[in-house]
Parts: sequence; structure tokens; C-alpha cells
Amino acid sequence: MVTLANRVSRWTLPAFALALVNFLLAEALILAGLTWPARSVSAPGTLAAVHLLVIGWLLLLMLGALFQFVPVITARALASQRLALLTLLAIEAGLAAMVGGFLAIGRHPALALALPAGGTAVLLGVLLAIFNLGVPLFGARPLALPGRMVLSGLAFLLVTVALGLSFALAFTVPPLAPYLAVLLYAVGDHALAGLGGWFTLTAMGVSYKLLPMFMLAPEERGVAGECVHVLGAGGFALAVGAGLARVWVAAEALRVAQDSGYMAIAIAVMIYLWDIVRIYRTRKRALIEAHNRAAAGAFGFLGLAAALAIGFAATHRLGAGAPLIIFLVVFGWLGGLGLTQLYKIIPFLTWLTRYGSNLGRGAVPRVQDLVRERRSYPWFALYFLGVLLGAACVLAGHAGGLRPSLALVTLATVGLLIEYWRAWRGHYAHGRRDASAPPSFVSNQRG
Repeated sequence: MVTLANRVSRWTLPAFALALVNFLLAEALILAGLTWPARSVSAPGTLAAVHLLVIGWLLLLMLGALFQFVPVITARALASQRLALLTLLAIEAGLAAMVGGFLAIGRHPALALALPAGGTAVLLGVLLAIFNLGVPLFGARPLALPGRMVLSGLAFLLVTVALGLSFALAFTVPPLAPYLAVLLYAVGDHALAGLGGWFTLTAMGVSYKLLPMFMLAPEERGVAGECVHVLGAGGFALAVGAGLARVWVAAEALRVAQDSGYMAIAIAVMIYLWDIVRIYRTRKRALIEAHNRAAAGAFGFLGLAAALAIGFAATHRLGAGAPLIIFLVVFGWLGGLGLTQLYKIIPFLTWLTRYGSNLGRGAVPRVQDLVRERRSYPWFALYFLGVLLGAACVLAGHAGGLRPSLALVTLATVGLLIEYWRAWRGHYAHGRRDASAPPSFVSNQRG
């Protein structure tokens, strides 16, 4: 049987490292004024930064987590560890080509062909990942709720990447433009399928496993969890499907179907946030660890993004408010959840890799000894404060304030990255202890 204790994915931590580097690169582009709001949402710099965030940061982060997570929830190994490596190489190489292609649009037409080439490499990496993860998922049916939500998310991932490749071909291959240019009207559906159907559904599924596991709360989510999955997956499918159909057919029924999808998504988010509060309240662990305390900020931004989306939709300004909503989802909800959970996952995997095999043979540090939680709180607070200030500036009509706010976010990201590095290196476990600290090592002698 595959468990956390005896099966650690060798490519999970490298995927996290690549993801964090890409996150910093995207933040650097924003700070340099090469993206929205200093430039238009369709500017090359904006497109490059967006794809560094969603492919380089969030996609690699999520796949790295799933390479470890899926074998645990299915008790089955990935199809191949080598495929995991090929996935990372294909996606990172494809992303580099895509970023170069975006920056070359309108300047170097020949170099712009790197855009569809990179998109093809990313699609290949995604197909390898889906196969690699699909083998244990399909082999372990019937799946528990987290597994079913991950499977739904992977389906949306395939739709997202296929649409993105179509856009790239329409931009850079003139003979195909007459056939694919119409799909450019579906950019919003592309974003919804990726940030909603893929990232959000999958993040919800993973959180339904990790939060109860680390807080000792009941894992069975009952009707609430099933509603989140069915309404969420169905709502995203209906909204994206109807939106794509409206590209070709301007039917009132399709608009109603799309709005119904949005409503289902909003209800799913509300039920999910209520259920998350229930997990916190029913936990058996009295002390909430730093990563789960800080994760409350990410859940708050998910609620804020949903509330703003409803408000913009009600006032028929959803298109105008889309950049702000995407900012909140990418940085506040998904980015915030990713950074907070890495604070636990990295030391946990480090402990398993470096110390787990020594259990019963001597003294080993505890997982908690690989971090100093009091050092993390200022960075998490600074990160979420920067996101909140940036959103407030944009909402108040002072978009220029986003860049100074992102400076706070970037500083916090660097601070957390240093803490992750220290955890991976065992810095705190092997460092000097003060008298007030709890014992850094726990004895595991048998007999």
C-alpha cells in the first residue's frame, strides 16, 4: 500500500522550487510596470506575467502537490516517476517559449512562433501528467470526494490548455486565423475553465484532505462536500460550455444557461466556505498550526472574489471587473493557499525524506522542529495585506497603487521562500536552541 510514510514523490519538491521561481519572475514583471494596470490587459508583458502565474506558478505547484497527494488518497503509485520529470521539463520549457513568444508579438513575427511551439510543449506536459495521475485515480475507483474533485479538475485542465493552444495558433499562424480567430472571444471562458474548473476545484479537493488530516478533523464531508463538487463542477461546465457556444450562436437560452452556471458556482463557493469553517470548529487538535491559521486569509479572499463577481455581474460590469477578480483569485485565493500550505508540506516531506527512515533507531526532529512559526506570521500578514491594499487601490480607481502593494507581496514571498529553504535544509532543527523552546528532538528508541 502507498502511504506518505513509504512513498515520497522525488519530483514534488523540485516542482515547488520551479513554481516559486516563476512566481517571483511574474512579480518582477509587474513591479517593472510591464503589465496591467500600467499596460493594457492584452499587452505582451501582461500576457507573459499571467502565464508565468497560471502555468509557471500555479500549474507546477498543483501538479507537484498531486504527484504526492494522489498516490496517498488512492493507495496506488503513479504510473511513472520518470513521466513526472518529463512533465516538469515539458511544461517549464514550453512556458519559457511562450513567454518569449508573447514578448515577441508585434516586434519579431518569426520569434512569435515560439508561442504555439511552447503551447504544444505545455499541452504535452499536461497530457503526460493526466495519464500519470489518471492511472492511480481510475485504478482506485470508487474514489473518495477529494479524488473525484481532482479528476474533475484534470478534465478542466485539458480544456484550458487546448483553448490556450488554439489562441496561440490564431495569434501567430495566419492561415489558421480565419478558423480560430473567433475563439478569441472565448478568452473569458478560457480563464474560467483554468482558474475555476481546474485550479479552484482541485484546490478544494486537496484542502478537503489536507485540512482534516493536519487538524485532526472528520474527513467525511457528507452532503455539503457532495454539493460543493456537483454544483462546482456542473456550474463551471455549464458556464464554460455555454460561453463557448455563444461564440457561434447568440441564443438567449445560452445566456440563461451561462448565468445559471455562474449561480451554481457562487452557491458551491458559499457551501465550501461554510464547510471549511465547520472543519476548523470540529477539529480535535486544540492548537491550530501557522499554515492553517494563515490559510484563513486565502479562504477570505475566495469569498471576497466571489462577492465582487456577484456584484459586478448584478451591475452588468463583469467584464470591467474581471482583471480585479482574477487578481484576487490568483494572488489572494490560490496563491495565498499555496504559500500557506507549502509552509507545512515542505517540512513534512523533508522530514519523511531525511528522517522518516530513522524512526526507532535514535533521536529525530519532529516536523514542527523544522520551522519557527513565529517567524512566518509577519510574512503571511504582509502578503495578504499587500494583496488587500492592491485590490482596494484598483477598486477605488487608483490602479497605480497596485505596484507598491505588489512590492509588499513580493517581499513577503521572498521571506517565505527563505523559511521554506531553512525548513528543507533542517536549519532550525540543527541550530542553537534557547531554553524556552520545546525540545528540538524526540527520542524514538524501541523497547
